[in-house]
Amino acid sequence: MSLVVLCEFRARTDGETEFLRVARALASVAATEPGTLRYQWFTTQKPGHFSIIEEYVDADAAETHNNHVGSLLRELFAVADLVSVSFFGELNTYLREWASGREGVSVNTPL
Repeated sequence: MSLVVLCEFRARTDGETEFLRVARALASVAATEPGTLRYQWFTTQKPGHFSIIEEYVDADAAETHNNHVGSLLRELFAVADLVSVSFFGELNTYLREWASGREGVSVNTPL
């Protein structure tokens, strides 16, 4: 079963241009990853807020993606704050530990 991840970010003051550059770079890299099925950014109705839908073949593919783009993620978090994350699917140990006790994170598992 695939893993779907929905995230919302808020670009910091004067960080929106850099956020957009990094978001586009992340999407470009994700397009070449065999375990990444969808990686699509959206603007929201709130100024400076952006959302992304990520879909991976499984949680291990999501972990591989995060490791693969680690330097870009550090750049992203330098100019933006993570507002929320929703996982839909089974998590592996890496993602369960990342999500544990973190504010704004919801984990939704299949029935």
